Amino acid sequence: MTTALRRTDPDRLRACLSPAASAVEAGTIPSAVVTVADSSGTILTELFPGPSTPRLRGDSIFFLASLTKPVVATAVMRMVERGLVDLHDPIQRLVPAFRGPGKELITAWHVLTHTAGIQDVHPDVLRQQRPSTARLLEMVCQAPLRFEPGSRYEYCSSSFHLLAELLERCTGRPFPEALHELVMEPAGMVDTSFDPRHARPRILPVDGVPMRNRLVRELVLRYLARTALPGGGLWGTEDDLARFGRALLPNVIADGRGLLSAASVAEMTREQTAGIEEISADGTRRDPRYALGWGKPRVDGTAPSVVGGLAPAPEASASGALVAPDDQIVTVAVAATAGGDDVPSASATVPASAATFTHGGAAGARLWVDPERDLVFVFLTNLWGASDAAMFESLAGIYRILDSA
Repeated sequence: MTTALRRTDPDRLRACLSPAASAVEAGTIPSAVVTVADSSGTILTELFPGPSTPRLRGDSIFFLASLTKPVVATAVMRMVERGLVDLHDPIQRLVPAFRGPGKELITAWHVLTHTAGIQDVHPDVLRQQRPSTARLLEMVCQAPLRFEPGSRYEYCSSSFHLLAELLERCTGRPFPEALHELVMEPAGMVDTSFDPRHARPRILPVDGVPMRNRLVRELVLRYLARTALPGGGLWGTEDDLARFGRALLPNVIADGRGLLSAASVAEMTREQTAGIEEISADGTRRDPRYALGWGKPRVDGTAPSVVGGLAPAPEASASGALVAPDDQIVTVAVAATAGGDDVPSASATVPASAATFTHGGAAGARLWVDPERDLVFVFLTNLWGASDAAMFESLAGIYRILDSA
């Protein structure tokens, strides 16, 4: 299949990525690796090294942070297809230690949509106490709920420890092995793991957190490898993320090379939180636009608008959108923010299809999949709380090419 992007002059494609180059040159982000792909494979990968990343390479390993969540979600959906998991069964049936008032109502669906009401473990606890995986699960099981399950949306990484335990019990394998067998291996993701220490020369330290010191970096890597944080502990490359995204495209699924059936992908990536509000610290209410482990571009039924982020702090992004009259195209008016701040730092218009799904990570990683456009877009950098501005502006250029075809 020859897509419009494959017929495009490579220099024109590269020109679309100039915002990434400019951001690195300006020091806004320390580096960038950008990949454009379709169901046939990678179309273009461009590297933008900065002064602190002179050895940036195509197979550099980045901290994916919360991009771990859609990988875990895909693994859960594979177990659903096998009949081993029911998204609407109480988690207590497989994780009996998860007890307390209201917890008998919580299902995998609640966890995947961030509507469970589970108390997140504060980052300071991770830094200062370095709790083990077992202790983290225990903390999730013992903490009282913040609200009635399903009554509101509140982004929570720690709740994914329940899904990790669920996968272990269903497969009989340690969580990292189960995730590898269910997702990474069939997708061909050879460099994605919780423990990248075997490839130290290729690891890009995360700027904005104290990881430049070699000793501290080693301690952090050791802790992340040991705990395998299911809500945000994976490391990986642009090629692996592109492979992951392609394995969810219709053409790849039709060829028998997908990770899930078309029906399962459609269910996993449709908005699940309609009618459920996210309430920010200042009392602002908004539609979270969340699927099962994936974010959805925001929708405003009458006009483009700038609203809050696809993920809360410390994830960095924001978007607004307009549904066209035929309800087939979603125009995403993007306002990128840094560190969860609601003050826009840049804007772009991205005419994504309504089927689009995406997720980012706090260190600047982003995977964007538009099934109707046969598009996979990967943007990686290594700055904690990085702005999504350069990513969205580059993506907007790609969509301009698609629209002009």
